Amino acid sequence: MAKNRPTTKPDTSHYFSEQPHTPSRPRKFDVSVRGVQLTLTSDRGIFSHGRVDPGSLLLARKMALPESGDILDLGCGYGILGLVAAKLAPGARVTLVDINKRATQLAAENAAANAVINVEALTGDAPEVLGGRKFDVVLCNPPIRAGKQEVYRLLTDATDRLRPGGMLWLVARTKQGAKSRIRDITPLFTSVETVSRKRGYRVFCCQK
Repeated sequence: MAKNRPTTKPDTSHYFSEQPHTPSRPRKFDVSVRGVQLTLTSDRGIFSHGRVDPGSLLLARKMALPESGDILDLGCGYGILGLVAAKLAPGARVTLVDINKRATQLAAENAAANAVINVEALTGDAPEVLGGRKFDVVLCNPPIRAGKQEVYRLLTDATDRLRPGGMLWLVARTKQGAKSRIRDITPLFTSVETVSRKRGYRVFCCQK
C-alpha cells in the first residue's frame, strides 16, 4: 500500500508582503516579444522565476497600446509587461507597481539594463502608492493565488483609475477561473472582448 506523501503548498508570500521569505537566487534570461529584445534578471520569491510566464507572454503579444499617455503595469513582477510596453510605445509614460520590493528593484534594474527610460517602478499596495493617478491603459496578469477577493479589489481599483475610453488588458488561466474573474468585473466596463485563447489562457480587453 502506497504511503501518502506530504504535499508542499506553493509559497505565495510574494503576493502579500514587501519582503519575500525565499532566499535570493537571481537568474538571467533573454526574451523576444514583437521585435523587442530584452535581457531580464528574475529571482526567487517573485512570480515566474527564470522564465516568462506563458500568460504574460500571450498578453504582451496581444496588448494594444497608445502612442502616448500613461500605462500601468499592475503587479509588475520583474517588469516584463511594462518594459515591453515602454519599448513598443516610447512616447508613453509607463508605471510599474508591485507590493514586492525585490520585484520592483529588479524591474528598475531591468529597465536600466535594457536602456528603457520612460518607466518608473513603485513599491507598495497599488491603491495606496498610486494615490489619485489616472491611466489610459492598465496591463495585468492578476495574482490568482492571492484569492478572489484580493484580485477583485485590485482590478476594481485599476478600473477606477482608467480615463474615459481607457482599456484594461487582462490575462487569466482558464482553469483558474478566467471566466468568473471577467464576469465579476464586466459590469464596470462599456465593452469586454476576449482577444485570444491559447494554451489554457485567455486575454481580455475591457474598455471603460
